[in-house]
Amino acid sequence: MTSRWRWGRILQISSVVVLALVASLAVFVQIQQRILRWRAERLLSDMRELQSHEGTWADAQKIMRRWGEWGAYYNSCTVEHCDYQIAIQGTLSRFIWKHIDHYPSLRLLALPCILSGEKDAYVLATLRIESGIVTRSSFRLYANDLIVTATAVNNFEPYEFRAERLLHPEYWIGKNGACTGCIKFETGYTPLAGRKKIGELTNFNFSCITRWSPCTTEADIMPTAWKQYQEESARIESWWNAFTECKVPLEFYGSEDYSIAIADVISRQGPMASSGSTDWSARLHIIQSLKGEMPWPPDKVLTASESDQGEEIHGWGSMDMLAGKRYIIFGEFQEYQTKKDLVLDNCGVVPYSEQNLSAIQRGIDASLTRHIPES
Repeated sequence: MTSRWRWGRILQISSVVVLALVASLAVFVQIQQRILRWRAERLLSDMRELQSHEGTWADAQKIMRRWGEWGAYYNSCTVEHCDYQIAIQGTLSRFIWKHIDHYPSLRLLALPCILSGEKDAYVLATLRIESGIVTRSSFRLYANDLIVTATAVNNFEPYEFRAERLLHPEYWIGKNGACTGCIKFETGYTPLAGRKKIGELTNFNFSCITRWSPCTTEADIMPTAWKQYQEESARIESWWNAFTECKVPLEFYGSEDYSIAIADVISRQGPMASSGSTDWSARLHIIQSLKGEMPWPPDKVLTASESDQGEEIHGWGSMDMLAGKRYIIFGEFQEYQTKKDLVLDNCGVVPYSEQNLSAIQRGIDASLTRHIPES
């Protein structure tokens, strides 16, 4: 009887200890997840402030000092060039999986952490500084199988997210790239999107870190941006088709392209004989540069073709250049060793007319008067 009582007492005490440990673990998990959420919210607030204007080296240093405990950089970090990142990984399970190779017994804690409500969540913020200016910054939230990112730049690359930016030139919303085994959703913007819109594009639902039921959809983790994305999907698809058919307003090309000129076609020849090519070429003369610098002398006769056969200008789409006609051409220069070629946009040859010229000029004027606000 005494032995049975003793074992019963031991079992009772063990049960209390186990329950106390489980309760302590659950409380610890909830506390550290709320700390992670609190830090994520404050880091996002700092990033929003930086992204609302043209960030400087001084602005970046403020963030680096404040978040230095979680910060790191590659190679060197100077005013001329720096890639800096802030990673906040405050969850116990991430600590476990990081050290599990050296301490296999930590595996025993993984399941209790999950059962205690812990989410596999962390935050990553990045800064890129070039010549004293923050040219790119991002804030990314990982929550289980969801990866959502908001990226700020001072200037988009030509045609970057072009269909989305036909609707709103200074920001885009979408799914950029594949994501195996996960759900990926992103937004991108410049300071000219405005503080209110930047707030909407960075409206992360940080309750995904702390709530018991996990977030599983884009609507859960980035509700405002996802709602707008759903509303605009049909219009964006139609714009993609318009790009394919070269039916996009010419103002867009005037704004996006780096190099735009008026050219007279002197002569045209049929399919080129070299390398079995069926492309044709034309000889033309640049009579006026509308945007960007043309590297050739004013009186130089240039050769253009549908593909790169060594000509100065190449790479247009379906537009056929005819002898004796005038065109507006646009694209960007690319360097090949010591040679500099003008690579035309797929729709980069447009018949000259006053109407077409006026539309392109409006786009050029809009790009030249665009100004990023300073802090």
